[in-house]
Amino acid sequence: MALNVTTLSAAVLLTDTVVNVASATGITNPNYQIGDPTKGISGGVTYLLIEQEMMKVTSVTGTVISVARGELGSQATAHAVTTPVVAGLPTDFPSFSPAEQTAVPVLPLKFQGFSGPLTQVVANTLSPTGPFHHITGTTVIKTIVVPTGYIEGGEVTFVNDGSGAGLTWDATGNIAVAGTFTTAASAVTFVFDQGSAKWHPSRLA
Repeated sequence: MALNVTTLSAAVLLTDTVVNVASATGITNPNYQIGDPTKGISGGVTYLLIEQEMMKVTSVTGTVISVARGELGSQATAHAVTTPVVAGLPTDFPSFSPAEQTAVPVLPLKFQGFSGPLTQVVANTLSPTGPFHHITGTTVIKTIVVPTGYIEGGEVTFVNDGSGAGLTWDATGNIAVAGTFTTAASAVTFVFDQGSAKWHPSRLA
């Protein structure tokens, strides 16, 4: 199968499992039969390469493509509208190598300290830059930004320096379940699951 190139007709968010393309030429529903050109069977699964992310096509409806994200060792990331999309079989990408991913440490290192200054919740969002942070304020946390290069199973621990009763998180963003710090100076660890694109807290209260 030859490579086909199109563009995104809508932006793709980190958690999206559907992409919209300008043209679906060469993008087909998966065929798990062994290909036999003499019988008109072209077996195989189409992959989409968008920037450094590889996606596996699971179904096609016009120019709306359902996909599995972060395939072949790549990492799911957001993509802007009009970003080029390259479609083909896995064998059409012989030189593909996922970008090197600089991971925030999954496990805390001995004597490892906290990253940066106190972090304030801004617009219901926390933007960690390392595995440990102090946070202040009473704004409910809805979203924890996934740091660039973060890997599945990575952890971020937050220590609440504000009012224990006033600092909570809910499940309306990318946190799996709601909870509260309950006590000032207490810590909660959140673990990231790439499959669900959700953070899972170590405790709820």
